[in-house]
This record gives sequence, C-alpha cells and structure tokens, in this order.
Amino acid sequence: MKKIVLIAFLFAFATGTAMAQQAGNGSGNGPGGGAGNAAMAGGGPGNQLDRLTEVLGLDEVQVAALAAIFEDAQLLREQEQERARLLAEEMRATIHAEIIALLTPEQLALYEEHQAKREEFRQMLDEMRQARGAGGYGGGGRGTGDCNG
Repeated sequence: MKKIVLIAFLFAFATGTAMAQQAGNGSGNGPGGGAGNAAMAGGGPGNQLDRLTEVLGLDEVQVAALAAIFEDAQLLREQEQERARLLAEEMRATIHAEIIALLTPEQLALYEEHQAKREEFRQMLDEMRQARGAGGYGGGGRGTGDCNG
C-alpha cells in the first residue's frame, strides 16, 4: 500500500513538474510549447525515471529504488490486466450460456448464425490490422507528437 501511495505521489509530482517546466520555457513543438502527447503521457517508465532523476536530482541509490518501484508497478499492472481479461472471459461465457438457455430452437439457430457472422467479421478486421502493421495506418507505432516531421 505504501508503494502505491508513493508511486501515485511521484507520478503526480513528475507530471506537475513536467507540465510547469514545459509551460515555463515554451520549448518543444506541441501546443503551448510542449512536446505533444508522447511527452505528456510520460513515454514509459524509462523516460519517467530519467525525468525524475533530472528534476529531483536523485542519487544512484534513489534511482535504483525508484526503478524497482516502477518495475513493481508494471508487474502489478500486468497482473491486474490478466485478472481483468480472465474475468471478462468468464462473464462472456456466463452471458452466452444464459442467452442460449433463454432461446427457442429456432432463435438459437438464428443466434448461432449471427455469432458466426460476427466472428467472421472479427477475423476480417484482425487480418486487416495485421496487414497494415502494429502501427496503424501510418505504420511505425505511436509518434512523437511532432506533426511537422
């Protein structure tokens, strides 16, 4: 619990400091001189660690401790995401079973036909996503927030 509170405090502090710094110096290329969404979002734990180290003047021991906190937070996020995924699967299965129990044989046939069409559509979308790559229409993943380059 203490780690979560500390992480939340550090994140809030880093975000506030970064926003104040960007607003104050007017550098960058995003709105208000900022570097755009990528910088505002933190750019990942490595960038956040670098920023906090610079802004707070952390020593090596503090940097190592903060890196461990970020790693723990990432593990917790991954565990929670997996737990949520499993819960969603369970809920979908329960809902599906309840729907099937409710329907007449004729309705069940229509429902299964409908579900097959939905699955076919889902597969088509997945194929389209794979064809254009992980980065979306423009390729290359998320940008830097620089619309000029």
